[in-house]
Amino acid sequence: MCYFFSKHVKQFFLFLVLIGSIYAGARLYYFYTDGFSISNISTAFDADPRWDVHPLAATEQDRLNSLLNQSFHYLGKGCQSYVFLSDDGNFVVKFFKYQRYRPKPWVDWFSFIPLVEAYRQDKLQKKRKKLERVYASWKLAFDHLQPESGVVYAHLNNHQELNRTLTIFDKMGYAYDLELDPLQFLIQRKATMICDQIESLMSQSKIAEVKDLLDRLLAMMVAEHARGFVDEDHALMQNTGVIDNEPIHIDVGLFSSREDVKNLAVSHQELFKKTYKFKIWLQEQYADLAVYLDQKLYAIIGEEFLTMHFVEDQH
Repeated sequence: MCYFFSKHVKQFFLFLVLIGSIYAGARLYYFYTDGFSISNISTAFDADPRWDVHPLAATEQDRLNSLLNQSFHYLGKGCQSYVFLSDDGNFVVKFFKYQRYRPKPWVDWFSFIPLVEAYRQDKLQKKRKKLERVYASWKLAFDHLQPESGVVYAHLNNHQELNRTLTIFDKMGYAYDLELDPLQFLIQRKATMICDQIESLMSQSKIAEVKDLLDRLLAMMVAEHARGFVDEDHALMQNTGVIDNEPIHIDVGLFSSREDVKNLAVSHQELFKKTYKFKIWLQEQYADLAVYLDQKLYAIIGEEFLTMHFVEDQH
């Protein structure tokens, strides 16, 4: 009896060691790779005319060819994409993190069970809807908001139109030669984060340049609203960059085309929400700039600005 008990305890212990080793290995692999793999940026979706972007002009095609002659090196990852930086440091390429839009593996393993299959189909539909939301936003940024977003190219279908490869290096330095036509990706100008830019300018006492940047930021958003475009992601500090003291959207995953934002009341509320947390940061770091931003918002919005209240987005 003791022998039997001891034997099964040992087997159970070895099983736990095995599971622990597999888990530790998986976590270690994720630490060194950030979860990047070719399968995670690939999909088998059929081409969809909804995601066709405008044809490239000759100058745009020349610029794209020149960009793709460079190699790109792993820079990081966001919620929606893996990001790689060009050799010259001026551009990034973003590939979709498709694993984020797929059901968990265990759901596929047990999909032969009707209840699990129903759950799987529901998840697939919801995740596909989220993915298409990002597709639509990337397309909008490339087709209508290139200066405001820094997007120089978007490839959202698997058309055979590029007929070329791109060399990328992952987080561990391994090289991959990617066939680009089957992949969905976006190329964008590399920007400095807006808070970093402000801190840099303020450290040099370039207050006038910071105020000019704030003016340009508000003017950009007002102009977008007037054209019927709005960024539904109100995380301004995380999603805004600067190139040559011009603000740009660095995260272009939640743009919408909305007629209602042309209405001044709607536009003003969007401005207030978009700048609210940014103003708190300014108050903590550079109080005079927060006052300046308030003055500019008051000039745009009017008396209503004094009674506005911030309501957290519900996502």
